[in-house]
Amino acid sequence: MATLGVGVIGVGMLGRLHAENLQRRIHNARVTAIADVRTDVAHQVAQELDIAKVYATAEEIASDPDVDALVIVSSDSAHAEGILAGARHRKAVFCEKPITTTLADADAVLAAVHKAGISLQIGFMRRYDPAYASAKAAIDGGKIGTPVLVKAAHRGKFPDNRAGGLTADPSLFFNSSIHDYDNARWLLGDEAVEVTAIANRIIAPTSATEIGTDVAVTTIKFKGGAIGDIENVSSTHYGYDVRTEVIGDRGTLFIGGLEKTATILATESGFQRDISDHWLVRFGNTYLIELEDWVRRTLAGEAPFCTGADGRAALEIAMAAIESFHQGRSIII
Repeated sequence: MATLGVGVIGVGMLGRLHAENLQRRIHNARVTAIADVRTDVAHQVAQELDIAKVYATAEEIASDPDVDALVIVSSDSAHAEGILAGARHRKAVFCEKPITTTLADADAVLAAVHKAGISLQIGFMRRYDPAYASAKAAIDGGKIGTPVLVKAAHRGKFPDNRAGGLTADPSLFFNSSIHDYDNARWLLGDEAVEVTAIANRIIAPTSATEIGTDVAVTTIKFKGGAIGDIENVSSTHYGYDVRTEVIGDRGTLFIGGLEKTATILATESGFQRDISDHWLVRFGNTYLIELEDWVRRTLAGEAPFCTGADGRAALEIAMAAIESFHQGRSIII
């Protein structure tokens, strides 16, 4: 049986999880090398996971003949560099979202990927979550009739630390809400034509950080007439809460939930639920399912499940949301 030799670029929390899944849990893959600008961290992860080679740059790892494909989990701003290195060396690429941080960079990497004839999958892992996957099948099967509204809630437990305890304006939209933008497109099978976003710094209004928002709502109008209502609250302190509703003209789908398990403890003190408190608690196994499918598709020469074009489309919504937020008006895309 063929085995895919994978090079992992970026071994922070998620990159290490990807490397561990590929090395220890996916039978037809092995991690032949890792790369990280923090070479001390890379060497530590390599030792823990028994990975032979460590590099500092995307170019070095992509040029390694023992690397058949790349998994890019570097910082958002470095995604373009990793994809372009994969294209130069004709290596299949899996890249975590967002595809890039600008539309110009997205267009450049898509052109390079097309010219090189390689596959590029974007890591919108919620498409692989069993609850979302079953909802998509129900929608495609006509179970709720024609969808008219997608309502999504994304609520974190603690503030993001990328902007002094807050989420910077761009990051909230293209690093967090972007999951829901992609989900809405995918579930509806439709494209956005108009985006309106409002946001504010409400939870931590006295922060010294000059920029930053912690509450945002994005409204999306789709070509077919459906509406998307995307809510993002960076810090609620009660748990990691990601849910979606798809309302059709003949029924409604309720996707996801707050509870880690379906168990409810009832005592004289009241009800107690065990709730998810971290994104890896809620979606940890989904990342494994996602990489298993990507490895299978790559070895079989099949098209990726979530393409680079999907990544660009979600980024376009995110950038329109940022523009709408700053300009105070709807953006036509």
